[in-house]
Amino acid sequence: MKDRGIDITIKNNPNHVLAPDSWDKVLGVKFKKITHDEYKEYYLGLLKLRWGTRKEEFIDLARRGAKEDVKLRCFCPQKDKFCHCYIAAAFMNKLIEKLGPL
Repeated sequence: MKDRGIDITIKNNPNHVLAPDSWDKVLGVKFKKITHDEYKEYYLGLLKLRWGTRKEEFIDLARRGAKEDVKLRCFCPQKDKFCHCYIAAAFMNKLIEKLGPL
């Protein structure tokens, strides 16, 4: 069976460490009520805040990402150039670099 990845949507997996926590922000960027930069600022702030309280979940995911290609998925059309999965992947890749060998 093909790996479908890790769903990091607020709808299907709201408790995941990488899932957004605000429908207002998710729908705001989707319907262009907030900019991509505003969403990115919100989302990176959320991830940094969660790092302070949920480090082990991030580290577990980083360990997995250091060993294999981890696909993050959501509802954004694949043609979209902006998606929180891209922000999350960049955040996790930087974390893997900072943590060093896992």
